[in-house]
Amino acid sequence: MNKLFPLTEYAQSKRLNLKKIAVTLMTTTALLLGTAHADTATANSPSETKTRTVETWKTAEGADVYYRYAPEIPIVDLIVAVDAGSFRDGEQYGLASMTANMMTKGSGELDEEAFLIQLDQLQSSIGVSSNLQQTRFSLRSLADETHLQPSLTLFYDVLAHPQFDEAIFEREITQAIDGEKALLDDPASIASELYYQTLYPNGYLGVTSEMLQASLKKLKVEDLKQFRDQFYHANQAKIVFVGDLSQDEAKNIASQVSKLLGKGEAHTALAEKNEKVAPTRVERYFDSPQTQVILGQAGIDRFDPDYLPLIVGNHLLGGSGLTSMLMTTIREKDGLTYGIYSSFMPLSIAGPYSIRFSTKNASVDEAIDKTKAVIRDFIANGPEAEALQRAKNNFVGSLVLDLDSNAKQANSILNLATYGLPLDYYETLPEKVAAITPEEIQAAFKAHVNPDEMVTIIVGGDVAQKTDDTTETK
Repeated sequence: MNKLFPLTEYAQSKRLNLKKIAVTLMTTTALLLGTAHADTATANSPSETKTRTVETWKTAEGADVYYRYAPEIPIVDLIVAVDAGSFRDGEQYGLASMTANMMTKGSGELDEEAFLIQLDQLQSSIGVSSNLQQTRFSLRSLADETHLQPSLTLFYDVLAHPQFDEAIFEREITQAIDGEKALLDDPASIASELYYQTLYPNGYLGVTSEMLQASLKKLKVEDLKQFRDQFYHANQAKIVFVGDLSQDEAKNIASQVSKLLGKGEAHTALAEKNEKVAPTRVERYFDSPQTQVILGQAGIDRFDPDYLPLIVGNHLLGGSGLTSMLMTTIREKDGLTYGIYSSFMPLSIAGPYSIRFSTKNASVDEAIDKTKAVIRDFIANGPEAEALQRAKNNFVGSLVLDLDSNAKQANSILNLATYGLPLDYYETLPEKVAAITPEEIQAAFKAHVNPDEMVTIIVGGDVAQKTDDTTETK
């Protein structure tokens, strides 16, 4: 979520309450995502309101399609998400990412350079990326026929006819390995890797740079082709349209995309495979005047009933930038860091709850102790009502920035589709946030957050103090 939004400061200065802000934002998000009714969209005719709804259907091959007509800007945004994230890698770490990377390195009859030239001439963009859960194809094009149709032709070729050129593949492998090596010169990256390795030793998130480099060296082009053939299918895909495109046009495009992907074997969904980790302290010395610190533990998945109280509570505790409790205490009051942030990472599996900061080498233990003290106090006493109200205003205000472009709306709709959330989720969210009580937040944090069970990662110190690369205590 976005952390700050100017409307919040204005509302506070005018002493507007959250209910008034929520009404404004409910109308805005309803109009943006098309769930507005006539009484909340008086400026729009019934027919206009209808065109703004998110329509859904399935293709013949089983792809779920989400369509929102947005004629204000003559642009079309299209996302196709297939169930082919890095959790499908097995022990071939980097396979999903490298496959996605190679999809735009030449397709159909166009080599890499010719493909990029045509995109540039069309003023369009096509991208393919992967994360833990999905591989996502995206297209952004001007909506007129002279731009959209040739852009779609390129997009179809990316989906169905990637070249997987051997020389380009070797180049990309080398660059990926070099990039991983470069990360080992950055203490923040080292700390992050140690953190995930410690917290998820046998999990999808715990793959180390060393493991990834070793796997990349073994990958072959045939592995990428096999991965694509196995997992890039319509029956586990989501297709999202937002833009100046009729529903009939969207249906034709979705049908073509679905046919190109075809119907494949249904694969099991992403599942948790991580055991509980003891509260371990891991230290690695790095020649730096500042020490990187990460505290954390396994958090929640996106389906947890405590999701919203935890997210709103954390917004106050450490997620709202300079106004958060951790920032005002550890930075402003104690002067121990330039910045400290906490966050949940809810996925289809339980992602971590993390607190990150850097501090001078001599202050590491003091900063850790005081950070844990703030969290313990928050859990023991719950949030103060007035501070929570300000955090709610800030949190709700950020929603508009999350939906202020077609591309953001498309990604938000995909998020709803991925987690099976109702399409009016953003419309009803301000009311749900307003209804959260300090007691609900306190109970949720008591159930899911415990400073005494957190792993502690420390990367920094002087070389003269170095005894081992890494020390670990439990």
